[in-house]
Amino acid sequence: MAPNAPRAAGAKMGARDEQEARRVGSNGSVQPAEDYFAPVRAGLLQVDEEIRRHLATDDPLLHDVSTHLLDGGGKRLRPALVLLAGQACGAPAESLAPEGAAVEIIHMATLVHDDMVDEATVRRGVPTIHAKWGSAVSVLMGDYLFAKGFSILASRGDNRVVRIMSDVVFRMCAGEIRELVEQWDTSLDEAAYLSRVDAKTAYFIAESCRLGAVVGGAPEQVEEALGAYGGAVGLCYQIVDDVLDLVSSPEVLGKPSGSDLRAGVLTLPVLYALEQSPEREILRRTIASRHIGDEDVALCRGILERCGAIEYAQERASALAREAQEALEVLPPSPARTALFGLAEYLIGRSY
Repeated sequence: MAPNAPRAAGAKMGARDEQEARRVGSNGSVQPAEDYFAPVRAGLLQVDEEIRRHLATDDPLLHDVSTHLLDGGGKRLRPALVLLAGQACGAPAESLAPEGAAVEIIHMATLVHDDMVDEATVRRGVPTIHAKWGSAVSVLMGDYLFAKGFSILASRGDNRVVRIMSDVVFRMCAGEIRELVEQWDTSLDEAAYLSRVDAKTAYFIAESCRLGAVVGGAPEQVEEALGAYGGAVGLCYQIVDDVLDLVSSPEVLGKPSGSDLRAGVLTLPVLYALEQSPEREILRRTIASRHIGDEDVALCRGILERCGAIEYAQERASALAREAQEALEVLPPSPARTALFGLAEYLIGRSY
């Protein structure tokens, strides 16, 4: 939700800002998310330099694993949000490069541990640390990355910066545990789903924005607004991912469609159908079998489509994106604010 405090005079998004944020490519598709990082491109290059500098080591195994992770790429969404939020508050993006690097290293740590928990063999088209080096290296490498990220944050000399990311990791772990407990549970409702994805995904994105505001010296009203923006964007991001997992082809996803359903992770469209569909008992029995194959995924997808569950989830994602954009109205006009507005716009239309 946008904060209740009065908005800054003249800060409301103008037609020109919105038009710029909604630029499309020559084929009519929404521009890639990375295009919205343009105002902080130089700062992101420094983030990458910081990451490589902090992960440089003479230890052969640590070097090989770190290089493997860095070569795997990544969108750098979280550090970009740190830099954009800070720049929107008047701080040079380059001045936030250490915090951006720390956030990305902590994100990498969570992915290493997630892949081990999920027994995933591929991420971003390359073998996971778990698949290539085993569980022991995965645990230790994740811990190593966490320690490195928090060491960088501590060098700022501001305990609040460390506390922000400590709370993120705490919430993420709680969300992961909740997901394990809630697998295959058809009694869950939308509130339970939103609580889980807030902990697992949205809170990290929200606090990346808040971190940029704090380091950028923003007043409390702006800090809360950017946190609200990030929280809404994070929920929108996860709902869109959950819809794409159900409706996109394996070729687009890079994995079998319906992966969440196959794993017993019940997402918003499924929970909506369990409450609203005339065929909800068929859906419930299919999930209760705990053995979801290709035919079962197709059956469930048909039930979701017929009861409007996909459209409902898309509408919820769109509402969250608009909520995120409204939160930005406390900020003065700037290229960074326009980029943040555009990122929310991008999420609504990606790959539907």
